[in-house]
This record gives sequence, structure tokens and C-alpha cells, in this order.
Amino acid sequence: MSNNKHLASRVPFPWQSAHWRRLDRLRLNNQLAHAYLISGSAGLGLLFFVEKFAQLLLCAKSTEGRACGECKECVLIEKASHPDLYRVRPQAASRVVKVEQIRKASEFLAMTSHSGGPKIVIIEQSHQMNLNAANAMLKTLEEPNPESYLFLVTESSSAMMATVRSRCQRLQFDVPRFEDSLEWLRNQLLDNEDEVKLLVAGDNLPLRALELAKSDAYEVQQSFIADVCDLLVGQKSIRHCVLKAAKLGEQVAIGYMLHVTIQAVKSAVKGSTETSMECPPPITHLVHALRRTERNRKVQVEGLLNFYQSALEGRKQLASSSNPNPQLIMESLLQQWAQMPLGLTT
Repeated sequence: MSNNKHLASRVPFPWQSAHWRRLDRLRLNNQLAHAYLISGSAGLGLLFFVEKFAQLLLCAKSTEGRACGECKECVLIEKASHPDLYRVRPQAASRVVKVEQIRKASEFLAMTSHSGGPKIVIIEQSHQMNLNAANAMLKTLEEPNPESYLFLVTESSSAMMATVRSRCQRLQFDVPRFEDSLEWLRNQLLDNEDEVKLLVAGDNLPLRALELAKSDAYEVQQSFIADVCDLLVGQKSIRHCVLKAAKLGEQVAIGYMLHVTIQAVKSAVKGSTETSMECPPPITHLVHALRRTERNRKVQVEGLLNFYQSALEGRKQLASSSNPNPQLIMESLLQQWAQMPLGLTT
């Protein structure tokens, strides 16, 4: 069984159970809304949740709120070939959901069901709809077809058109408590893997932590954090860090830079060199270096906070549907990072 199939078999995950029970009650009472906006951080398994619930809606022999996994409908879904389930993804080259894709999805919903059940459309990264696509989506939301369901999945609902958001029932998935994430993660890992280290590195997002464990992503992450700390003292180049960020994904890389910035601000404000036990050594070394400088702490904090705001804006741009250039955004941020008035020397 592939890792994705294994994970799908565990849906709903513990942090998803409340939303699953709510939707299942509505399903049994024929009270489901036409459209749902499924939002939350990457690493919480939003797409796993939506695809598994779509399978439940289409399953011919569901029992106790679960798809049977064996009927014709379930088999077709497993093969990604069910005629009543349509998926929309951002186009690879542009990373944008375009109007033609939404029009095709609307036409699909208007067609007669092959199985006699509902018609379902899942739109991944729905915040990547461009303006024309969002307007086409509005028309679909305002004129719903009977027995049809739309699931808009997003990690950045604030980047979506407000009128689209307002016409969907929203399911917001929150990050679980650290202890709950840790318990779940512990059951997925081998005995020799450090679940605390991985969960901290994954920002308490269980599936992100699991991904770190299953690949070299953890080592890449820690290497990137070390590199951006070295960049502050001239021991790494901006170009080197840009390439490392591209391997991580610029959104993820900015998140790590925000984490480093927060740790540095906390140290400067508190006037101490204390960091958490799980804090990577490069951040600990950076905090100690900042304390040894003669630079005014207020100037340090202002520089760090200015960068923090720029990084948030950069992440927002990357999440927008305006087809931003990730490399240019990353280069600009790293340039600002390298020039912060922190008083560090080589």
C-alpha cells in the first residue's frame, strides 16, 4: 500500500473528526450545503478529508459514516476514474486556476449523474483562481444544480474573492494541540525516529512532520535555517539561499525565516539568550551572536520586525492568484534579510 493510500485509509484524522461527524449528520439528513470552503494550514490533510468524504457521498454501500471501499463506486474512486467526481487543480506552468477550468467544472455539474448519485467537484488550492475564474465560480455558486456539491480547498482563504467565500459554508481546520499531534505522530513513526524534533520542525502540523520523516526534507530544512543564519554574517550567498529555498518551496522557506525572526526578536526583547530545547543550533548560535553585539537592541528589534512584515507580505503574494515570481520574491526578501542592521560581523 502506498503511503498516500495508507494515510487515506486513516481519514478522518483525529483533528478532523468533529468536522467529519458534522458533515455526516448533514448528509444523513439531506441537509448538506451546495458548496463548502475547506480551509486550514498545509499539513492537516485537507485534501485527504475532502476526497474521502466525496467517496462516502458516492459509495453505494456506506455504513456507519464510512465508505465501504469495495463497491463499484469506491473502486472507481480509488482508480481516480469515477465519472461523477471532477477535480480541478492549478495549471502546472502558471500555478493558476483559470476560467476555462471553472467553466468545465460548471458544465460537469450540470450533466446527468452516471451512477444516479450526486455530482461532485473538488477544487484544489482554490485561492489560486484568477479574477475571471472567481467570477465564473460566483455564477456557479449562485445557480446551484440539484444533487451537486462543490468543495473548495485552500490554505489561504484570505486570498480568495470575498464574494466567493461568502457563498460557501466554511469548515476551518485548526492546528491540533501539540500533545495530540505528538500522540498521532508517534504511532506513524519507527522507534528510532524523534517525533518531538520532527513535530517542532513541522510547526505542529502532523502530516508535514510525517513528510519530514519520510524524506530528506528535515535535513534540507535544517540546512536552510543554518544557511540563512550564515547569510547574516556573510558566510553564505543570497544565490545559494535562493536555490535552497526553491528546493524547499518558497512558501515553506519563508515560514522558516519567520520562525528564525521570531526567535531573534524574543531574545532581543527579553534581553536573554534563552531558546527552547528543540530550537535548532544555528538559531541558538544566532541569538548568542546578537547578544554579543554592541548594536542598540531597539534598532535590532525594529530591523527584525520590518523584515517580519516583509516576509508576511511575500508569503501573501505567493499565495495570491496573480501569478507571482517566487524567485524574485525570495531574492528580495533575502536581500533585506542580509542587510538588516543587527551589528553582526564575520
